[in-house]
Amino acid sequence: MDKKSIFQDPKNKLFLDIMNTIRDVIWVLDREGNVIWVNEAARSVFHGIADYQGLINDNVYEMEKRGIFFPSLARLVTENKQFINTVQVTHDNRKLLVSSDYIPNGKGEIEYIVTHARILSETLNTNMELEKAEALLQKYKYQIRQILWEKNNKEQEKAFVGSSKSYLSALEWVEKVSNIDTTILILGETGVGKSAFAQKIHQLSDRNDKPFIHLNCSAIPESLIESELFGYKKGAFTGASNSGKIGLITAAENGVLFLDEIGEFPLHLQSKLLQFLQNKEYIPVGDSQVHRSDVRIIAATNANLLEMTENGQFRADLYYRLNILPLSIPPLRERQEDIVPLLDYYLKKYNTKYQKVHILSDKLTRFLYNYDWPGNIRELENLLERLIITSDNDEICIQDLPDNFLFENQNKNTMDVLAGFNSLPEYLETIEKKIIEQTYNELQSTRKTAARLGVTQAYIARRFKKYKLKVVKEKKIITEK
Repeated sequence: MDKKSIFQDPKNKLFLDIMNTIRDVIWVLDREGNVIWVNEAARSVFHGIADYQGLINDNVYEMEKRGIFFPSLARLVTENKQFINTVQVTHDNRKLLVSSDYIPNGKGEIEYIVTHARILSETLNTNMELEKAEALLQKYKYQIRQILWEKNNKEQEKAFVGSSKSYLSALEWVEKVSNIDTTILILGETGVGKSAFAQKIHQLSDRNDKPFIHLNCSAIPESLIESELFGYKKGAFTGASNSGKIGLITAAENGVLFLDEIGEFPLHLQSKLLQFLQNKEYIPVGDSQVHRSDVRIIAATNANLLEMTENGQFRADLYYRLNILPLSIPPLRERQEDIVPLLDYYLKKYNTKYQKVHILSDKLTRFLYNYDWPGNIRELENLLERLIITSDNDEICIQDLPDNFLFENQNKNTMDVLAGFNSLPEYLETIEKKIIEQTYNELQSTRKTAARLGVTQAYIARRFKKYKLKVVKEKKIITEK
């Protein structure tokens, strides 16, 4: 049946008459975005703008390209397959409060798209309504930015894996503070993902189309950080460029400057940074003129800044100026339920990257679940990449772990030590095998290995046989398959 014939059927006349009495704009589209029906309000609002067909048969994607309105709700619904509610701006700068959803066919696929719109100026009669509408506008702007972030940064968004209460709380905090245009201080141990959180805050903010500049304060020599950050005037010092140099603050104009490892920022320059945070003013090296720059600062640290202020290592006034909106990211050991989903995510990522089909054994998964992860997500990711590259068998086992993973666990309590092992003898055998491999690979001799470990050469030979160890040409041990 022709889709448009539904709206031409006399049986539906009463329903369509009712729809035409509604003053709000109503569109019905097919899955390709072609208009198959609009009410009289839509014809009135867009009269003289679309083609002479009176909107029917026009395509909303083409109308969006022609600048008749932005964004196309049909496009957003089709791309995300979900209800969308936002503000749409027309070519003559009218603002419509628009919502759109789809009607599925029997297979759950999009069959029709229905859009409802109301001109904002006709609905706002009081200051209170204006305030409510402004809040709603901000909410919908955030929702659209979230959709665009997820679409344009799919790989990074997937890396935000976790369902633990503490981690979800951190993500909710990001949603709250992203569009509040003030300084944010991200706190967390090394490897928890502070940089990724900073970038997400930027992308969800109104500055998302402006620069995001990352400065690692610990990676730049103290003597250079002032000129790197604030820039310098030509001839400011020996070796300076004849044309001078703009600083990262200028490069980040209207955007975000991310000061990573802020605890390493030189003490003697902290007053200058404080001045910029308070007044948005700074003076380049060798200059006498005050410059202004509209830049949002996001700082991050794994240090205890409050303790540093008490020890005189960090200015208290700078700390309190940075700490307006603190965001604390929990370490991996405090969100244990997220470990297995993270293992699955990075296993899939690096299997795909290196064209492998590795899986983790149940014992290894239990072992890693109970591991402390002092390096947090960065350590977990690096380990998975290493295991996928170096493991010979499709199933990655505990024996494939680097030596430090087993040896570090010897200092933990008994239950943690035995995580992933069926018994104490099995664990001890794994440790013994690792020690023999490590010692032999260093000394390249069974006699020297036996002497180093205080056992007989016959003992080492028996262990070679027991653990199926084999010496290859490079005089390194491998486990026979």
